[in-house]
Amino acid sequence: MKRLFKNSVIVILLFGTAIYLPSCKKEATPPVVKTTIVSEITKTTASIGGNVTDDGGTEIIDIGICWSTSLNPTVSSNKTSNGKGIGLFTSSITGLTGNTRYYVRAYATNSAGTSYGNQISFVTTQYNEGSTVPALITADVTSITSISAVTGGTIINDGGEDIIDKGIMWSTIPEWSVYDYDVSIYSNGPGSGSFVNNLSGLTPGTTYFVKAFATNAVGMAFGPTLRFTTSE
Repeated sequence: MKRLFKNSVIVILLFGTAIYLPSCKKEATPPVVKTTIVSEITKTTASIGGNVTDDGGTEIIDIGICWSTSLNPTVSSNKTSNGKGIGLFTSSITGLTGNTRYYVRAYATNSAGTSYGNQISFVTTQYNEGSTVPALITADVTSITSISAVTGGTIINDGGEDIIDKGIMWSTIPEWSVYDYDVSIYSNGPGSGSFVNNLSGLTPGTTYFVKAFATNAVGMAFGPTLRFTTSE
């Protein structure tokens, strides 16, 4: 009877020891992520790739791309969010400025923190593929006096780019160039549509040659040249 009791105690002690064995679970670390490639670069957009190769031992809660015009962008800068998980992903970033250098990094976040991939830089294009110079017409010259006249222009097509300047140029030279020293310019600033100019300070009894101009990222274009003569 005593022997049986001793064996029972040993079993109970062994069982109790098994319950209180310490845990050996590995502590989570931040993920491992790489920035892979920049592609499909336009004036305002680009596609950036990333690859999460290690989740750090815990669930990935956010992945994406961050970017800036300054070095070492973070999630506090501009960023995309591609959800969760490991492996390859691609993000499209938008709202960029033409002819500008950007810095991008992939990122991944888990409960242990946020990690960043290698930094890649790229330059957006100056203008969109297929863009052209603007198309425009020169408005008829009216209200001609000895020292002034009224004209303008209409932009028919912006060429696929924002109009950054428009206006009227005039000279007494029939086939003048923008590089001629005696060409006068009146600027109406950016924007499409129609515009009107009051040409002043003209010389009485003089023939002038005038044409509208418009400029976008591709270049400058002109409307037809019109001729008028101020009164004596």
